Amino acid sequence: MAYEVEIKAHAGESLKEKIDAYTSQTGEEVIKEDTYYAFDGDEVPRFRIRRENDFLLISAKHNHREGGLECNEELEFRHDNTEDQRVMEDMAALLGYKIFIHKYKKGWSWMLSDVHIELLDVKHLGWFLEMEIISDKPGFENNRDNYDRLYEILSDLGVGKDEVESRSYQEMLRAWKQDMSVTR
Repeated sequence: MAYEVEIKAHAGESLKEKIDAYTSQTGEEVIKEDTYYAFDGDEVPRFRIRRENDFLLISAKHNHREGGLECNEELEFRHDNTEDQRVMEDMAALLGYKIFIHKYKKGWSWMLSDVHIELLDVKHLGWFLEMEIISDKPGFENNRDNYDRLYEILSDLGVGKDEVESRSYQEMLRAWKQDMSVTR
C-alpha cells in the first residue's frame, strides 16, 4: 500500500510564477472534479471518483492528520475512459452509496523530483498550495524526512507555516455549506 505524505497551505494565484521559477518548469494546467461517496450516516466518505483532465482516478483512503500534516493510506487506480464515469456513479448508487460532497479544483501542477506540487483554486474556498510525496513507509514518524522536505519547499516559496491548513477540504466545504444555509 502507498502512503500519501501531504501538506496544504493557503496561497495566492500569484505564487504560480514563483513555483515555475523554483521548479524550472511551466505548471501544467489541471482541472479536478471530485465526487465523494459514503453510506447514509457516515461521517467521512468511503471513496472518491475524480475526473482529472482526460482521465478518471478512483481512490479510497484512510486519512491520518496531525496539525496540517497528512499521512494517508491510499489505494488508487487510473481509468482512461472518462465515458465510464456515469457507469461508475450508477454502480455506486446501486450499491447503496450516496454522494457525500463535491469538490472542484482548477490550477497548475508540477513535479519536482518525487514531490508533486499543485497550486489550486478550490471552488468556494480559495487558493491552496498542495505538496505530496508518495511513500512506502507508514505513519508520521517514519516520514519525518519527507515532512521536513515539504516544509523546506514551503519556506523556499515564501509560504509561512502559519498558512498550513489543518482541516480537510471536506471539512471546510461542509462548514461553507453550513454557513451558506445559515445566511440564507
